[in-house]
Amino acid sequence: MRILFVTEVTCIHAARWVNQFKDAGWDLHVFQGLARRLGVNGELDVGTVYVPSTEDLEVSPNVTLKSTLAPHSLPPTRSVSLLPREGLQRVHVLYLARLIKELQPDIIHSLGLNIMWTNVCTPVLHARQLLGEAFRSPWLYSSWGADLMHYPNGSLGRRQGVQDVLSAVDYYISECERDLRLARTLGFQGECLGYLPAFGGVDLDAFGEFRQPGPASARRTLVLKGRDEADGDPQGRAAIALSAIERCSDLLREYEIVVVQAGPTVRRRALELQAAHGLKIVFPPYLGYAEWLRVAGRSRIVMAVTVTDGLPGTLVEALALGAFPVQSRLESICEWIRHAENGLLVSPEDPENIAEALRKALTDDELVNRAAERNERIVRERLAYDVIRRKAIETYQRIVRQGPVHDPSRDGTHNKRGIESAMTRSRISEDLERWAMELNEREVSLNGRQRALDARAASLDEREEELDDVSRGFSYFLMSGMKKAARRLFPSRQ
Repeated sequence: MRILFVTEVTCIHAARWVNQFKDAGWDLHVFQGLARRLGVNGELDVGTVYVPSTEDLEVSPNVTLKSTLAPHSLPPTRSVSLLPREGLQRVHVLYLARLIKELQPDIIHSLGLNIMWTNVCTPVLHARQLLGEAFRSPWLYSSWGADLMHYPNGSLGRRQGVQDVLSAVDYYISECERDLRLARTLGFQGECLGYLPAFGGVDLDAFGEFRQPGPASARRTLVLKGRDEADGDPQGRAAIALSAIERCSDLLREYEIVVVQAGPTVRRRALELQAAHGLKIVFPPYLGYAEWLRVAGRSRIVMAVTVTDGLPGTLVEALALGAFPVQSRLESICEWIRHAENGLLVSPEDPENIAEALRKALTDDELVNRAAERNERIVRERLAYDVIRRKAIETYQRIVRQGPVHDPSRDGTHNKRGIESAMTRSRISEDLERWAMELNEREVSLNGRQRALDARAASLDEREEELDDVSRGFSYFLMSGMKKAARRLFPSRQ
C-alpha cells in the first residue's frame, strides 16, 4: 500500500501517527509543502519526506528527504489560473499535483486542519481540481483538537475554505462524536470511519519507566496546562485555573506546581501567587516527549482548563501514567472521563467550581488511587498502541477496497455508495444533551469575556477611588501648608 500523508512534519502528533506503520511493509510519503517553520520532527522514523528545503536538517536514517523547491523539481506551470496567485503556493500545489500523478497513492491522508488547513488541506483540494480525472486517490482527513469546534468560526473566508475542503473529502476520522456532527454541518458528505486519536496509541510497556512507583496519591506534583486567551490562545483558561489554585493554596505548599506552555500573562500571575502564598511554581522550557512523560509520571494531578478541545494527548498520557485528570466539562472529554469516578470535570469559566474539584483531588486519596487503576484499564483496552494501530490499518484497507466516495469525473458529485452512506448517517437522531453541551462550550467563551470586562471596570472604579483619596489628601496637605504659612506671615492676626 502506498500512502501520501499531507501534514506538518514538525509536529509530534504527525510523527507518532506515521511511525505506527513503520513495519507494515507500506510505501509511505510525507508531504510538508508550505511550512510555518522548517524542520522535521526528530521522532519521525519512516518514509520519504518532502520539504521546501533539506539544508541543515537532521533526520532518522530511515527517513529520505526531498526538496519541493529545488530547481530540478519545479513542475510545468500550465493551468496556473486554477491555483492561488501567490507564487510559492503555486509551486507548492503544482509540485503536489505532480507528485500525486507520479505516485498514484492508494490513499491521500490530510492530518489535521486547525491553523494548518491552508497548507495541509487546501493544497490537496487545488491539486484535485488541477488533475481532474487523473486524481484517482481516495482523500482522507482526520481532525485534531479544536479543528472543527473553534477554527471555522474565525472568519467567513476561513469558514468557506473549511467548507470547500470538507465537501471534497471522501473519508473522515474524528476524535469524538461531536466533530462528526460539526463536519456534517460544514458540508462533509463522505463516510466517517470511526474515532481515533490523532497521535496514535500509547505503548504502556514503554511508559512503565516514566511512572513513579507506589500509589498515585503519594505524589506531590501538580501539572497545569498554561495556555490562556490573554496570551493569544482563545481556548485556554489557565488564568482562571490559577485563581482556583490560589483558593487551594493551603493544601499546595508541599507541592511542586509545574505550569507548561505558559505565556507571559500566566507567568506573571503564577509568580504573584508564588510570592503571596509561598508556593513552589516552575515553568519548564520546551519539554521533549520523554521529559514531559517524566513530569506526568510523577504528578498526582494534571489540570487542563479550556473552552474547547478534542482528545488531548496530555489527557491520554495522564491516564496512562496514573495522574488524576481535572478537565473542563467538554463533550469530547466526557467520552473518556466520568465525573468523580476516573477524574473530575469542571466549568472552565468558574474558579470556585474548579477550586472545589481541585480541593477534592488533593484530599481524596482513595478516589485518586481508584481512578489511576481504572484509567490504566481504559488506556489498555481502548488506547493501547496495538489497538489503535490495528484499527488504523483496518481503516486504510477499507478505504482501498471501497475507493473514492467522490466521482473524479464529476467534481462536486458523489457516487451511489457515498450518497447512501451520507443518507444513512443523516437519519441518525441527534442527542439533545450533547448538543446542549456543545452550545454551552460556545457560550462560555462569551461569558468569560464579559466577566473580564466587568473585572476591568471594577478595577478602574477602584483606581478612581484611590485617585480621589490621593486628591483629598493632597488638598488637605495644601490647606494645612497655607495656614502655617499665613501664621508665619501674619503673626499679629493670630
